[in-house]
Amino acid sequence: MTTAGGNGQTLLRPSTGWALVLGYIAVLVPARFTIVVAMANARGQSSPLTLGICLGLILAVVVLFSLAARGGRRAVLVLGAATFGPYLLFPMLWGPIAGPLAAAMPLTVAGPAGWLLFGGVLLADTVVGAVLHGPALPTVVSFVIIDMNMGLTLFALVRLAVLLTETQSANRQLAELEAANERLRAAGDLRRAIGDRLARILRASRRRPLTPAVLTGIAEISREAAAEARTVAAVPHEPLPAGRTDLPDESRRLSRWALTAMTVNIAVIVLNNVADSDTTTPRQWTVAVMAALTAVAFQLYHGVPRGSAPSAWRWTLPLHILVVSAAALYLGDGTLAALLGLAVANTLLWLPMRWSVPAVAVAAVAAGFLLRLYPDVGGYELYQIASTIGISVGVFAFNRFPEAAAHLRGLRMQIARSAVVAERLRVARDVHDLLGSTLSAITLKAELARRAVGDDPGKAARLVEDVRPLAVRGLADVRSIASGGAELSLREEIASARSLLDSAGVEVRAHAADVEPCPVLATVLREAVTNVVRHSAARRCTITVETDGDEVRLRVANDGVTRALPGTGGSGLASLTARVESAGGTFTAGDEGDGAFALVAVVPRYPWRRPEKKARTSPA
Repeated sequence: MTTAGGNGQTLLRPSTGWALVLGYIAVLVPARFTIVVAMANARGQSSPLTLGICLGLILAVVVLFSLAARGGRRAVLVLGAATFGPYLLFPMLWGPIAGPLAAAMPLTVAGPAGWLLFGGVLLADTVVGAVLHGPALPTVVSFVIIDMNMGLTLFALVRLAVLLTETQSANRQLAELEAANERLRAAGDLRRAIGDRLARILRASRRRPLTPAVLTGIAEISREAAAEARTVAAVPHEPLPAGRTDLPDESRRLSRWALTAMTVNIAVIVLNNVADSDTTTPRQWTVAVMAALTAVAFQLYHGVPRGSAPSAWRWTLPLHILVVSAAALYLGDGTLAALLGLAVANTLLWLPMRWSVPAVAVAAVAAGFLLRLYPDVGGYELYQIASTIGISVGVFAFNRFPEAAAHLRGLRMQIARSAVVAERLRVARDVHDLLGSTLSAITLKAELARRAVGDDPGKAARLVEDVRPLAVRGLADVRSIASGGAELSLREEIASARSLLDSAGVEVRAHAADVEPCPVLATVLREAVTNVVRHSAARRCTITVETDGDEVRLRVANDGVTRALPGTGGSGLASLTARVESAGGTFTAGDEGDGAFALVAVVPRYPWRRPEKKARTSPA
């Protein structure tokens, strides 16, 4: 868990979200069991067997809720039986504990129906409590509010954990979708810019008789296609797809509504406790009402999700705690302990964790100690401690719920944009490395054929015959690039290199034994041979492929460097370096003196046969 920003707001990990769920459940068990023990002692039913069965049933409720929260609808049915069934065994000791069942409803049933079922569960538990414990207003109010706060808190905690988990599980699908959309766009661009021109070249190469005009046309079309290829390879800075900003922020509305309901509920239950006392004086009533109203106002300012931090929280938060603490000490008997827990819970929102967590712990212990000062309210100390911690966790979760949702939306947008950028870079790299060399070869052979057509028509015809497979290969490359990446054969590229270099008048020496279909080295060889023709005045070129244990080594050397090293002003060598290193290999290239230039690529022998490992997504 890391803290960001001066207001202490925290970006949570998915594991932290589920830890909050388990932590609240762990607090819920002793809190509910304490009430059972207190009621059993009051009624003389505190036998070890009875208390043991009740504890087991409480544990069953929270375990079943954990299963239901993960999407188990069958577990919801069993949870319903575990929630209401014990009333038949222990009618005066059980409840209110319908909060987990109520929270499970909107978690498993989408839309308004889930919240209608939420209310139905609360109503059912309230009716059962009123029938068994009497229809007194304080009893009815207590059942409703305790169940409601428990259900809202559990719902918020689970939704928070789910949202945090989705930052890891949903992003890959979105990224793949955006990459596919970008691939579709790139396919259209490549077809229009290059594919159509290659088809024209293929048709022109079949014309007879061969004339200088036809051959000049082939060369011109190839140059145009090469220029378009360079444009695509430059990765144009077009606007990336932007996420929608007009989507309604349902999470913030839900959190604001639920936290407001929790705040009012706690104030009502505090006043309900005051009304349930026969010794409350008018002055105490006045203090309790004023303290409750003040606490609600402060809580709506401090603890309800908002767009920015409260401007005066450094002053109003201590005042909030001070007012509630003073009223609680004046009234005594722990009546306002819940309001105190609510006030201290806000420290988790606006103070660093190193200060806020100890503050909540001290407040929880203080609330329990406050009850120890009043023996007539004894037996509920542990409940009050657990309740204070539970309220704090609930306030924290409700506030972080919309933040997590916004973070999820932002992260999805960022990953989608990154996927588009990665896809554009892949297309640009493939266009440069694959189509660039093919188009250069077509241009070269067309120019050579144009020069030879008058003196040696047979040679010109052979050169034009070589153009056809190059155009077909270019069209295949266009399709493969647009479909997700081209896979080349090293053996085929060696044969193509011989043909291209022979046409350019370069003597070729190739030493390649046991050549394997390594697409990475095939791409390196294609680009290297293109550079020999385009950037050098070479007379000889040597191609060597060697297999040494678990590595394959390609070396391409020529004796005709007369210009700047290829790739120094563009993306050639940088692109090849990236390809080789991404395959786990090494790439070097440089001038060896006396006009000699060599590049060497070494890659693992079988990386293309291993299943690709999926990238692990860092947690949010």
